[in-house]
Amino acid sequence: RCLSCSGTHAWCPSCVLKAHQHNPFHNLQLWNGRFYETTTLQAQGYIMYLGHGGEPCPNLSHQPDPSPWQDIGSMEDVFAQEEGDTINDTQLGVSNLVIVHSTGVYSHSVSWCQCPGAEKARHLHLMKARLFPASIARPRSAFTFDVLDNFLIDALECKTSAMSFYQKLRRFTNNAFPDTIPDRYRELMRVSRIWRDLVNRKRFGFGHDTERSPGPGDLALYCPACPQPGINLPTSWRYDYEEWLVMRRYVVDGNFTAQHMKMKIPEDDVSLADGKGYMVTEGPYQAHIDDSVEEKEATIIVQVNATNIQRSNLRATGVGATACARHGCFVPHAVVDFQKGERHMNMDYSICNAVKYTPEHIGSTLIIYDVACQWSIHFAERVDQAIICPFPRGPKYYLQLAIKSLLKKYRQALQGVSDTQGPYEELTRSLDLDDVQEWKKAAEKAAQDRGELLDIYQLKMDKAPSMAEIRLRLTENELSANGRTGSVAWLIEGINIENSQDALRLSIRQLPQDPTASQRTAIEERRQKLMARIIKFHEAAEVMTNGMELKGGEGAPLDNPELCLEEADTSNMEDPEEEDILDFDSNIDSPAEVTEIWMPSWAASGHIMDDVVLALGQEELELRKGQANDCLEKLRQALGDRSVVFREKIHSNKSVHHQGTRSKKELQTITLSINRHARGYSRARAAMLRLGADSDTVAVYQPIKPQDLVVSKEVTEENRHGQGSDKLAWFWRINNAEDSQKNIWMNEFYRVNWLKAKARYNRWSEELKLVQHEMFWTISWFRTQEERWRVRADESIKNGNRAYAERQASMWAEFSAQGLKNFEGKLLITS
Repeated sequence: RCLSCSGTHAWCPSCVLKAHQHNPFHNLQLWNGRFYETTTLQAQGYIMYLGHGGEPCPNLSHQPDPSPWQDIGSMEDVFAQEEGDTINDTQLGVSNLVIVHSTGVYSHSVSWCQCPGAEKARHLHLMKARLFPASIARPRSAFTFDVLDNFLIDALECKTSAMSFYQKLRRFTNNAFPDTIPDRYRELMRVSRIWRDLVNRKRFGFGHDTERSPGPGDLALYCPACPQPGINLPTSWRYDYEEWLVMRRYVVDGNFTAQHMKMKIPEDDVSLADGKGYMVTEGPYQAHIDDSVEEKEATIIVQVNATNIQRSNLRATGVGATACARHGCFVPHAVVDFQKGERHMNMDYSICNAVKYTPEHIGSTLIIYDVACQWSIHFAERVDQAIICPFPRGPKYYLQLAIKSLLKKYRQALQGVSDTQGPYEELTRSLDLDDVQEWKKAAEKAAQDRGELLDIYQLKMDKAPSMAEIRLRLTENELSANGRTGSVAWLIEGINIENSQDALRLSIRQLPQDPTASQRTAIEERRQKLMARIIKFHEAAEVMTNGMELKGGEGAPLDNPELCLEEADTSNMEDPEEEDILDFDSNIDSPAEVTEIWMPSWAASGHIMDDVVLALGQEELELRKGQANDCLEKLRQALGDRSVVFREKIHSNKSVHHQGTRSKKELQTITLSINRHARGYSRARAAMLRLGADSDTVAVYQPIKPQDLVVSKEVTEENRHGQGSDKLAWFWRINNAEDSQKNIWMNEFYRVNWLKAKARYNRWSEELKLVQHEMFWTISWFRTQEERWRVRADESIKNGNRAYAERQASMWAEFSAQGLKNFEGKLLITS
């Protein structure tokens, strides 16, 4: 029976041979009277006839087959003489051949065609039968085209090594005893390289253009969406497009994991396509390295290279490449090896080859490199000194797949325009038009001249006044305001006492359910010290208020449980008067941490105040604004710190093994700081409301909600779209345009805010326009490939060449049709 044929079958030996005349790679089992045991077609007498569609050759020679061990030629079958690998020459004109297929390794008796005029070279007989021989003159091993294609796909998608792939085939053949199967690993390594090279040459048209040999990069594809004159740009492209649209954009970087060990016999490493693909030609590149002198490296580069420079067993410590910055496609003939880490001489050669890859040079090129600030300093001098590293002169340079990728970029650009257009236009309408026109002119000049003019996007003035600055101003004016000195210091002390109360309440919440005696003692000592400060403060209050009592009527201050996250069980804060964690003196009405502070903001509602208390209230209102500003500034800093910890230590792949107690403790500390500043701001805002703050002040200082304290990607990733939307908490943007005309620092804030909103909207608009053009360029690139193959088909003499060219043209036409279908209504067409 056959395990490979569909259905249930049972044949006699003669019938099984007849049924498998055209299926030589099926797996058979033979009934031995007790069970089905594995057998082969060859054991049943099967002969593979070449040249006559599986039928015997009518001119079969009666001369004995030459010696099976005479495998001559440059590709000798090194395993032909293995023990157990015998050659069956019992039949005249028949040879034994080990054939590797995608379903296993087979041994077949092969009969060669001996008709007059037939090919004398046996390897050509095998090629016509879709078998790739492992040697030329006397082939004894061969690989089916199917298994070679499978190996390339496995290596591409599954990253399967040649050894693992061949071991899989041996187990397909005999899973119990794979070592009994002939070893053709070395032949697979050699043949797969030749096969890959031949397939590449055929796919790039060199099977048709036989008079031309591949040049540098001719066996590699470049990005279809990038502008390429003569390929996907119209002949009038210089006049049809703005310069920024057709600018070439390259990203440069190195990879230190792509290492190459030194070979024991380097002479055995024969290159089949040196410099024809993405790697540069070895000879000129080595000559460039020998002639170049590396300048002193920056500390960062030295540290990066140090680990690989000492690896004496490495022929290449990594690779460097130049790729399309927008779509990530490598530039052909621009990937270089590193000899001693990432040096300027290596990357200069890659960049120069990338820039001159396009035959018709485009006016400007953007080069993005993580160490460009240092690399670009002496780039021109290094290129001038290099003999084999030419750099095109004339154009201006700024040193700084296809269908699915473009559709994704298109959706992102539409979303970006949608997210940034509304906030930008609303903000523009709410601002003074004269200011907007002035800012717009500054932005246009900065975009044209660049350099230091780009500083317009940074704040030029001091930030909002801090509490210390307000204290200084009030202290200078306090005598003229209320006729007393020391009132500002007294108010500041009251605010400081509130902060101390908050710190004490935090310490109590962090106590365990069963605190030790030393913990209870420490809390009680802090209570006594704080109470002494409060008593002293209240004594001073009688003097400051001329004996008027300021005791409030709204009860003790309670912390918002939502602003006490990750501190303790919030159930402990339900009723501070029923606190049973610690005892306190029964003679005291309430513990120090919840005692009211007699300040103007805590006076009972409807309390009659004289002029002195009213003046104190105005001073406290100004101080509360400073307190709020300080808390907001510290809150923003703490949220930024937490985003860094999340990104670098919690969510970073590099630290996946180090997410231990230290990182979590650091994150908890920052969270406590965020909660403390949020509570401080809430106290300041509540005091401003009790002091009768006007509507403008209330509009600026909005309440903080727990969801505002979550750091979003719009904050941690500056280039992410949506920063101009309402997704950010108000204190990141303080979006109140009316106050911009009343407050100098707010006017400066809105200047920068408007410039950035305009820049974000403009960049997304440009991105959308560029993506639409890239869609058209991609389809034009597909059509160019189709036209080239149509020309090859028309010029082909052989039917096989013409058929292959037509098939390739049809494939590129299908790519073009899919692009038109997916890009319908989206792309910009340039005639």
